[in-house]
Amino acid sequence: MTAMVRSLDGTVFSRVLRAGALAVVREQEELNRINVFPVRDADTGANLAATLKAAAARLGSAAHVEVGAAARVAAEGALDGARGNSGAIFAQFLHGLAAAMDKRAAVDVREFAAAARRGAESAYTALAEPREGTILTVVRAWAHELGRRDDGEDFIDSMHRAVQAARDALANTPRQLEVLARSHVVDAGGQGFVYFVEGLLEALRGGHEVAWTPSEAPPHGLPPFSDAHEEVDERFRFCSEALVVADDGREIPRDDLRAAVGTLGESLVVAGGGGRLRVHLHTNEPQLFLSTVAEFGTVAQSKVDDMVLQQLAGREATIAVVSDSTTQLPEAEAFRLGLVTVPLTLSLGEEEYLDGVDITLESYIEKLTSSSVVPRSSQPASSDFAALYQRLLEYREGVVSIHIAGAMSGTVQSARAAAQQVDPGRVRVVDACSVSVGTGLLVRALGEAIAAGATLDEVQALAERVKRDITIFGAVRSLDFAVRGGRVSPRLAKAIKLLRLSALIAFDENGRARKGGVALSFDRAMATIVKRALRYARGRGAQMMVVHSGDIVTAERVAAVLRTQVDGDVPVVRAGPVLTTHVGLGTISIAVRRAPQ
Repeated sequence: MTAMVRSLDGTVFSRVLRAGALAVVREQEELNRINVFPVRDADTGANLAATLKAAAARLGSAAHVEVGAAARVAAEGALDGARGNSGAIFAQFLHGLAAAMDKRAAVDVREFAAAARRGAESAYTALAEPREGTILTVVRAWAHELGRRDDGEDFIDSMHRAVQAARDALANTPRQLEVLARSHVVDAGGQGFVYFVEGLLEALRGGHEVAWTPSEAPPHGLPPFSDAHEEVDERFRFCSEALVVADDGREIPRDDLRAAVGTLGESLVVAGGGGRLRVHLHTNEPQLFLSTVAEFGTVAQSKVDDMVLQQLAGREATIAVVSDSTTQLPEAEAFRLGLVTVPLTLSLGEEEYLDGVDITLESYIEKLTSSSVVPRSSQPASSDFAALYQRLLEYREGVVSIHIAGAMSGTVQSARAAAQQVDPGRVRVVDACSVSVGTGLLVRALGEAIAAGATLDEVQALAERVKRDITIFGAVRSLDFAVRGGRVSPRLAKAIKLLRLSALIAFDENGRARKGGVALSFDRAMATIVKRALRYARGRGAQMMVVHSGDIVTAERVAAVLRTQVDGDVPVVRAGPVLTTHVGLGTISIAVRRAPQ
């Protein structure tokens, strides 16, 4: 006969939460399979598993006798480890649950039910636009049933009724969300919560420690019904997340933050409280999202996932376009071309960051300028490319992978090694013999050819022709970063600075940077590179792009002049961290793809 459980202290709470987390981890592949809302990105299981593993791992680091302390530690762990829409919602649920049990040594059924209701209410407040038929509905049904009776019953009986209420609410989700009914599935987040509370119930019934193995989440699975789905949701490409911490311990104004980022996309979730918030948004402007969040404090963590890549199982097989994070294109154009980016690694002393993924450009520049450490960058591992190629080839006929000049980075060698390992016939790696916006112009040409129906052989042949017609002209405002990295001698940099000269950059046919002379001022340097770009262009049919490392005003002025001389637009983009590390702040460069003869 199962012993009655009249109260939960910190030890029991920790044990049952870990059991609930393990139940979700075990079923994450099923949750990935049925995930269709808010986006069909096949990752709800992985996200919930990661969030709950973080909570369980934090609980496992020390014993917590009081239930309030245990709940608080679990909520903090979930907030730090939250991933995705469902993970952020679950973290907020735990945050509300913990707030209601604060400072309590133990809680009875009635007190726990009240805390659960507060957790459910808190989960609703995290969303800018809460929807019924989701995890929210299931959590609220469970919490409501927990507190429906007040007759001194024990936790097992109360939890049993609540779990059944959660199952009933889950079964009803297809009647509340049309996309679920059309796909013949229940809500994946709601199903994940049911797995979680089923795990809680089993742990309460068993009364023993559940085995815990903190294994990594498996790769995302592809929904077996995806062929029957409508087209991929391309309105917002990136699932962007940030953990922001107040710099001075103050409370972050949640409503102000919500208003600041809410116009940048949808599926906004703001979880946490006080001076520590987890912000989740689906957007097409991830870097703008991260920089906006950074205005409210320090971005301690960030993550940007390409949801279109995750949804591509529903698309007709074509050729995938891959590049690395040194390639610069306007975000809207990269989105239109379906560009998949593999990040380089940035190193500042012992700290490492993935370029454009887990640190904002502004935060990186701040760290760079306040430190004397020599910054480094390193190419992605060939295993990273191999994993991506294998995944893309599951639903694409081939892959063309275009990368920064081999004369400047080992990235293209890593990509080639991966292609040889995976399928050299279906993965073609191109050395762009360029960098930044120069590579961007090549990616544009190949992406447009693919859209027009070019074969893999035709795309590879086109790449070899087009890259010979692309070059870059640049002007450097400051040589400080170049001196720190050992690329320019301190004596030469000092002389150039005393004479108020500006160094010019040119590139050879292999994409290797070389000295392009000097100008008597930065304004004259701008005039010089504009003149050189127009001379190289060979007429109005040329394509151009301008990149800057912190001086958008000058960059826009240069682009305005160039637009009067070519037929198409001349976009202006911001240099990423890797390029900024090498050329310094304030640099302006022009990439040109000259007109055909």
